[in-house]
Amino acid sequence: MKKYYICSVLFLLTCGVMHLRAQEADAWTMSRMRLRTHVSFLASDSLAGRLIGTEGNLIAGEYIADCFADAGLDEYNGTGYFHYFDVKLPSAVPDIPLAVIEGCNVIGVLPGTDPVLKAEFIVIGAHYDHLGKATRGSGEKQSIYNGADDNASGTAVLIELAGKLQEKGGLARTVVFAAFDGEEQGLLGSKQFLIDSLFPRESIRIMISLDMVGYYRTSGVLKILGTGTLDDARALLPKTKALRVRFIPYEISPFSATDTKPFASAGIPTLHITTGSSSPYHKEEDESEKVDYEGLTAVTNYVQNLVTALGKHTSLTPSGNYAVIHHVPSSLFSWGPAWALGTNRFVHTKGALEGKTAFYASLGADFRFLWKGFLELNPGIGVEYVGARHAPYPGSSYMNQMHMLALGVPLSLRVYFPEFNKLPVGVYAWATTYYRYYLAGQTFDPGFVFTDVFRRHEWGLGLGLGVRASVFQVGFETRWGMTGLFRPGVLQGYNVKNSTQTIRFSYFF
Repeated sequence: MKKYYICSVLFLLTCGVMHLRAQEADAWTMSRMRLRTHVSFLASDSLAGRLIGTEGNLIAGEYIADCFADAGLDEYNGTGYFHYFDVKLPSAVPDIPLAVIEGCNVIGVLPGTDPVLKAEFIVIGAHYDHLGKATRGSGEKQSIYNGADDNASGTAVLIELAGKLQEKGGLARTVVFAAFDGEEQGLLGSKQFLIDSLFPRESIRIMISLDMVGYYRTSGVLKILGTGTLDDARALLPKTKALRVRFIPYEISPFSATDTKPFASAGIPTLHITTGSSSPYHKEEDESEKVDYEGLTAVTNYVQNLVTALGKHTSLTPSGNYAVIHHVPSSLFSWGPAWALGTNRFVHTKGALEGKTAFYASLGADFRFLWKGFLELNPGIGVEYVGARHAPYPGSSYMNQMHMLALGVPLSLRVYFPEFNKLPVGVYAWATTYYRYYLAGQTFDPGFVFTDVFRRHEWGLGLGLGVRASVFQVGFETRWGMTGLFRPGVLQGYNVKNSTQTIRFSYFF
């Protein structure tokens, strides 16, 4: 009897587990089918590429609004899902400098359930516009940029996520679902969302952007960029075995332009979720049949778990740190590795002998104190290899190879054009003063003792011009030694000084 009872319990448990798994499989299949339907419609030829202001773009917006209504989302202002805004563009009509078209964000709200936390907002955004059509060749053939991955995929996840969270009964915090328009023309919709203060900025705890999430099978990774903008974000992010998830503290691409930027510039924590640029985005080949719908379903489930964790956590606190392409506070401290390659030569103070160029290299760290986005004090430290070719005797070339190892301490003042927080790419100029302490030196002349002839200390000045791209910087610098290198009395009335030209690289965390 006892064995029969145990077998019966095991049988019922097994049946229960199988039933739950069957339900999960059915839910997965239905979600994948809905995602495919959304992407297929939004990326169809009939919408002609969803360019802002076109009929296809308007139809896409109406489709998203209908989906929000079917999911049971509230209208953001109590009267509708559509947030209209004007966009001024250069006009093709003579004597009329500007033409005005209408953009439209589609916004739905899932109210929070907690009496206190419902006054805080999580904004989930995905841009639904794309590039429209282009004329090729003789002007007769038109190509449609359907933008399946960019960004029908993110919009589909946004719609599916709204339904899933509503079905679960909502979250403690209020969730705002925003399908942004005009992203391809310069983040127009997300900027206007904040300009019009649709929701109090101080109450928006985090913004999540879903942009190009349809190529997991190709990329093999789901990237979540911006985890460093929120305190303890890594502890809040769910773990999963269905996807390989890579957490990246800050967005570093100099050309990154997704809807996180206006929010981060306003000091709001952001997460950019993407499977990367593996798709043929901004090309005709970005079609719906190439999207990985299994991966897209897994991404949807992961984002649902992520938003659920954020929605119920007691406190979402900004870290105060943001990517430099998004936000630069009035003052900023950062540091990172720096290295340089170039040439060095001796400049003789008198006589007919001329120094010849030799190899120079350095490796160290730079520290930066940035003020108001354009002025920077930049101390550093590094180990330097300083080569030289100096012939003490005419014709004795085998004796003129010198190798010196030094510790360098530069101090630079840099000015950025335009201001560092205006564009992700810019130029900068700088002036440097440096101190160098020689640790050791060597020559091929056996009768030459480095420490008997050369000073340990050197001081000099430098000027440079560089280009920055996000957190990367590369510049050309010329340095001139202001102090003679020979010890007093070595050669009366005669000395040498260093002249160094380098390409300098730096990266700032």
